[in-house]
Amino acid sequence: MGELCHSRAPLDINSSGSEENLVSISPEEIKLEPISFDGNDACPVPRPGMVFSSEAEARLYYTKYANQMGFGIMTRTSKKGRDGKVKYLILVCSGITRSDAARKQYCAARINLTLRKDGTYRINSATLGHSHELGSHHLLSSDIDTRGKRTLDQEVVDMGVKRISDKNECRYYLQKERHLIGENGDGEALQKYLVRMQEQDRNFFYVIDLDDFFCVRNVFWADGKSRAAYESFGDVVIVDTTCLSNRYKVPLVTFVGVNHHGQSVLFGCGLLSYEDSESFAWLFQSLLHCMSDVPPQGIITDHCCKTMQKAVETVYPSTRHRWCLSNIMEKLPQLIHGYANYKSLRDHLQNVVYDTPTISEFEQKWKKIVEDFDLKDNKWLKELFLERHRWAPSFVRGEFWAGMSINPHNESMHAFFDGYVSRLTTLKQFVDQYDNALQYKAEKEYVADIHSSSNSQACVTKSPIERQFQAAYTHAKFLEVQHEFVGKADCNVSVASDDGSIFHYNVIEDGIIDDKPKESVVEVIYNRVDCDVKCSCHLFEFRGILCRHSLAVLSQERVKEVPCKYILDRWRKNIRRKYAYIKTSYGVQHFEPHVQRLELLCNQFNSIAAVAAEFEDTSSFVKDNLCNLKEKLEAWTTLLRNSSQVDVEKCNYMMDWE
Repeated sequence: MGELCHSRAPLDINSSGSEENLVSISPEEIKLEPISFDGNDACPVPRPGMVFSSEAEARLYYTKYANQMGFGIMTRTSKKGRDGKVKYLILVCSGITRSDAARKQYCAARINLTLRKDGTYRINSATLGHSHELGSHHLLSSDIDTRGKRTLDQEVVDMGVKRISDKNECRYYLQKERHLIGENGDGEALQKYLVRMQEQDRNFFYVIDLDDFFCVRNVFWADGKSRAAYESFGDVVIVDTTCLSNRYKVPLVTFVGVNHHGQSVLFGCGLLSYEDSESFAWLFQSLLHCMSDVPPQGIITDHCCKTMQKAVETVYPSTRHRWCLSNIMEKLPQLIHGYANYKSLRDHLQNVVYDTPTISEFEQKWKKIVEDFDLKDNKWLKELFLERHRWAPSFVRGEFWAGMSINPHNESMHAFFDGYVSRLTTLKQFVDQYDNALQYKAEKEYVADIHSSSNSQACVTKSPIERQFQAAYTHAKFLEVQHEFVGKADCNVSVASDDGSIFHYNVIEDGIIDDKPKESVVEVIYNRVDCDVKCSCHLFEFRGILCRHSLAVLSQERVKEVPCKYILDRWRKNIRRKYAYIKTSYGVQHFEPHVQRLELLCNQFNSIAAVAAEFEDTSSFVKDNLCNLKEKLEAWTTLLRNSSQVDVEKCNYMMDWE
């Protein structure tokens, strides 16, 4: 078998001596040899007469043999009968001996199989010799047999080969689990994009994962602007795998957050060949390395992907992990559609998810729905309830998630490339549209910045606290605050108990559900010493917005100004965030002069640093003076922003060196 590693003329061991007569071989001409092999044993050399219990087992055998010898396989010919079963099948080596503009010449190594009357498959002929060096094949799109649509576990069960314990060995056979990266010019387009971005953006980051045959397996990239945006908004990250779960041509994974306007912001992109825990772990590790080993505080993923959950636990052990509520609620109708009283069941489930503020109320109502609608045998709902701490609003409200993926009216916010990628979009087309998508997002954010800084949203009350938020927050976030101020009118406050400076309030809120009045009661704890307020609805903890119940208590306590801890920098409009001025291949034209000045200064600072770094004394001198210069510049820029006519002499005085 060692000589098979060399390039040589094909060795044909066709029992009939003619490849054209393979189908006509009669059972009497070949000695039948039923094959049973253990997953841990070496595969025997293919030879005429070998019999397999199914097509799947035959494919698995030849794939395992090919993997053992160092070559890939593909289906050259297959023919189905009227019953849908494959009658005739040729599996060949996927190596290419010669390729030119006219035609490709594949390696001659192969096995030919036919279906027998008893449903088994027999090898009629086998060509062992290869016309290329083994181990040099490439797993490109032409090598992939995308027959199946089922999961790995189901395929293995159907094969009847449960004795094969290592699923990684099956993975090469179950090629449908692999998403194609690099077909039809996509690989070249991606390579050109990565090279171009690295030339234009000094902070552009990308990493490519190769398999044992140096073929692209996974890719991750993030531009300098996305990396800088992560510093401001990377506390909560959504992992969007829509393209994977919906079998898009582009196996895209995006890392998305929300900015100070509540708009989606991109942190990075990935392309995955496989949806296994190893691939997701590689992707998460790449994001971590890209972001200077700073993990997100919270991460949101699709609830169906158990492999992703395992990867999160491995790479981000200290990160809070929850499921995307929108994914769950989108699947709800199709999973309960067959039940009696479907509409009533749907409404009840939506009510228990969105309108139960406490954990005990959620659990009580959920159990009642299961009992009333006889859902005890529904495995999907049973699993959801067991994992309720990962998705139910009443469970996750106690921690900060930037308000993401919980509002039923805003559940598609994380689809960053919506409108730019569809099921039929190729990787080449996506790369061509990539800059356009980011350009649109950047301009949308710039417009929101201009509106927030140049115009003031009118207050709806006379409260000085509302004016405090009006001056600090962007329009989008101030509107959320105003919504709570409006709702404050429906709240009735009463003191339940007090303990010195700490007061416990009951807040009764009037509401309407299904055109019927309803009252809800929450508890607010207020500390008069440090003006600390905490509500059992946890809106501030979850979204960073003070709730109507807390505002009602503050009004009752005659508080005129809230402490700065309740005005998050994350939502402020007057903070200059550096990612807006990072040089990229896309961007807002208005910022171009600023970007050019920043690029020029960075180059000059680098030259200064190169000179100063030679000695400790010169390094300390530059460092100390830079700190002093920074303080003066910050004061100067503040004056410039707040005044249209700047006192030149005052500015010059401020910049004088001591």
